[in-house]
Amino acid sequence: VGDIHGMYEKLVSLMELIQFNQDDDMLIFLGDYIDRGPQSLECLDYVMNLYKQYPERVIPLLGNHEVMCLNYYRYEGRRRSYMMDDLDKQMVMVWLDNGGTDTHKQFKKLKHPELQKRLRWMRMLSNHYQTGDYYFCHAGIQPFIPLDKQKEGDLLWMREGFFDLYDGRYGTIVVGHTPVQELQKKYWTDGQPPTTPQFLENNIIMCDTGSFLEGGKLSCVDVLTGEYWQV
Repeated sequence: VGDIHGMYEKLVSLMELIQFNQDDDMLIFLGDYIDRGPQSLECLDYVMNLYKQYPERVIPLLGNHEVMCLNYYRYEGRRRSYMMDDLDKQMVMVWLDNGGTDTHKQFKKLKHPELQKRLRWMRMLSNHYQTGDYYFCHAGIQPFIPLDKQKEGDLLWMREGFFDLYDGRYGTIVVGHTPVQELQKKYWTDGQPPTTPQFLENNIIMCDTGSFLEGGKLSCVDVLTGEYWQV
């Protein structure tokens, strides 16, 4: 499942559409449950509760927006002690300037134990999942570095270089993060940017179809068959 970004109604509609079967399916979320859309808390809780219900069959991964959120609250915890580094200060502004404002407003309404429960859950999220020839992460990889040597920053933030330089050597990389609408024109068909999941020739599957964008969709991809669902 590609980036949800607070689009709760789309998430619920997509889950109804795909008819997740815990006996047969492995459901992998590629991160970015929060920010940009209006219902980040609801989206986070939905995925969190689904994972708790089916921990062996639901794999929620870490996205860069979850990291920005966590860094913000780490900064909040250090503010009064003045133990702030440049990353703390930078991440506060980065999160609020990248769709975190509405999420922050929702989180402020939570009682402290409820907020901490959600922050703890986000902290435990993995930055990747690998099964067979498929490697799932939020953003991408360094194209010429073995998978077991990848750095978290690249798995969460990678854009430039990955799509053009990866040669398929490490299997199929399944990502979100970059909306397909932002692909370079050489990937377009019929002179228009794509709006569906993209299966690139160099073994990359792009699942982020711009859920929060005007005309964008939330998508789920069956990586084994190439079938996909959108709302």
